[in-house]
Amino acid sequence: MTSASKVHKGNHYNDISKYVLKVVILKKLMVWNYPYSIAKEMKKDCEGWHGKGILSDVKKSDVYNAINSLEEQGYVSSKTVIKSGRIHKYYKVTKSGLGALKKAMKLRNELLQAFSMLMGEN
Repeated sequence: MTSASKVHKGNHYNDISKYVLKVVILKKLMVWNYPYSIAKEMKKDCEGWHGKGILSDVKKSDVYNAINSLEEQGYVSSKTVIKSGRIHKYYKVTKSGLGALKKAMKLRNELLQAFSMLMGEN
């Protein structure tokens, strides 16, 4: 059996973290939103949780990379707005992204149920 630290730092943990980040972002993009605002909100939501788990140390670059990936997959669309002479790109979940979000939430519920059953918490 592998130690918890090896599992926590392994590639699968990173893959799960990226997946969870994308799901959280899809949820936050139910309305037009700006990546910087999402990163700032997530940092605030995780205050006091630094270094303690998935997404506790998310960086702005992680949010931007995840949004770019989601856009490439067709899960989010973008629009460009000029504010105070600066270009801002806003994003919103697409119909396809809503479907992916629903599947992710279903998987989350199934995982919670499976863990509860297997850990004798039911």
